[in-house]
Amino acid sequence: MEDEQVYARAVLQHTEHVLQMFTGQRLISKVFAKVFQSHAMGRLVIAHYDWKAGAGAAPTLALLQSKTGCHRTLAAFVGIAKAARLLTSEPHPTDRRNKVLVPGPRLIQGLRDWLHHHLSLAETIRLLPIGCACRLLEDDDYFERYVRASILVIDRIPEIRQRFPMWNWFEEHECGLRIAYALLRSHYGLCLEHGLPIHCPVALDVSGGSVAQRLSLSKSHVRNVFNGAEQLGILTHDDRRRSLWLSAAFLDEARQAFLALLSAMALAHEHAEALGQEEANLAV
Repeated sequence: MEDEQVYARAVLQHTEHVLQMFTGQRLISKVFAKVFQSHAMGRLVIAHYDWKAGAGAAPTLALLQSKTGCHRTLAAFVGIAKAARLLTSEPHPTDRRNKVLVPGPRLIQGLRDWLHHHLSLAETIRLLPIGCACRLLEDDDYFERYVRASILVIDRIPEIRQRFPMWNWFEEHECGLRIAYALLRSHYGLCLEHGLPIHCPVALDVSGGSVAQRLSLSKSHVRNVFNGAEQLGILTHDDRRRSLWLSAAFLDEARQAFLALLSAMALAHEHAEALGQEEANLAV
């Protein structure tokens, strides 16, 4: 029971953190409306630090396109990110035809906060030793190594998507994960408040309108996501559509997907430590 409550509190902490990031932030919410966009920015920062460490090519649009396979979509997104001052471009030192993409301070700090949050969660559920999250904020060298190591996390995303189709369904919709987080936050909050088993469906007093307002989305979009989720058995409504329940199958899958992500991030910590040891050995 104690482990169940620890997990439920970790999910509440996670969902509140993610939702708070986008509350009232229409531009940022639009820029990172889909998971693909977040992963593209993650790959950019990883390439930036690999290049800085002399372990990779300069981060250019062509490099990112070769990693993602999304050419026009990525080019348009990079343009939007530049307009939002999340990144800039500089002349390539050896290739005049290309520009080097440089992540801006806002993007770097946002990633650092995101990683710190997830490592804190991994510590909470005992996947990482205490202290890793604080180290990420206090030790710049460790932060850069961890970012480089986190390519392991991004590379595992396709496997996680394949294993968890209901969770992946939310990812495929604009702001879908945030909608899922809003529902999970309501579920676990009620379970903790009333001492209910966290793996069983409970009636959620949440509406598409309230979710839309918090996430700065249209009511029709959230309603369409709710309806699609109901068709897949992710949730059910009552006859008057005043309450909804998340299915036990989805609650289990969401938990497994969450643990799979944090486990991958714990593995990235081990790889970051190995990178640090390699650098120390080279310095001798």
